[in-house]
Amino acid sequence: MNKYSIKLRYNTECKDNRLYWRVLINGIEHLAENVFIQIPVSTTADFLVDKGVTKHHISCEANTLQWKGDELTIS
Repeated sequence: MNKYSIKLRYNTECKDNRLYWRVLINGIEHLAENVFIQIPVSTTADFLVDKGVTKHHISCEANTLQWKGDELTIS
């Protein structure tokens, strides 16, 4: 059984010009500069009721997450 449900999308509101990725880990948002994915992924679409829009994600189920500063490795 995987520990982490991951959804990844581009951060269109990147004001610092560095943290380009929104990473939802078990529903909690984190920001990352780089993301390295070492497992199979799929594309998903989720309707955000509060915003009234559909967002597309790179999604996967992971066993291990490793943060090194603002870089995330998913495996």
